[in-house]
Amino acid sequence: MDIDELLIVLEKNRSKLTKLEDDFYQQIRKRISELEKLRREADDYEASRIDDEIRTIKRIQRKIFETRTSKIIRAAWAKVCGEAVSVENLTSAERDLLTKLTDLISEFRDVLTGEVSPEGENTNAQANEGYGKNSRDYELIRVKTNIGKFEGVDGKTYKLSREDVVTLPKLNAKALIKADAAEPITWGDEQ
Repeated sequence: MDIDELLIVLEKNRSKLTKLEDDFYQQIRKRISELEKLRREADDYEASRIDDEIRTIKRIQRKIFETRTSKIIRAAWAKVCGEAVSVENLTSAERDLLTKLTDLISEFRDVLTGEVSPEGENTNAQANEGYGKNSRDYELIRVKTNIGKFEGVDGKTYKLSREDVVTLPKLNAKALIKADAAEPITWGDEQ
């Protein structure tokens, strides 16, 4: 993997994502490692040339990463908005990133907008029935504002109104507390 090859990859990815081998970034790291070994055995002039090559490779690698990641972030947003997204040119690590970003954005949207999943809804009473089972994964909160419907990380749909007291998955509860839409309820000495 030399500088010319990397520049071609960078240029091709400016307009759209092109197919990369799953080990693309490992190949770059391997080339840098090879150059570092050569540098240790080189004279001053050659060592300086190798340092320049390493810096250039790292700079191009960073640009490729930034370009591709930016497009993956936009693809995740498009996917959340219901658009079809092609993953054929993504590496397996990039596909994993796309999936995680899509899930995170969807969850964030659901918490803030109260959108409902097509699976239906659960009432607050049904949601509270689960309290006690894996209670470490849930948190009891008091709702401070009308939130509406949203899908929790546990797959249940919640409909919350001001002054409701409900047990939610910790991740959802923390998000609502951080947004000042709810407050935690503690028992006795627990703080």
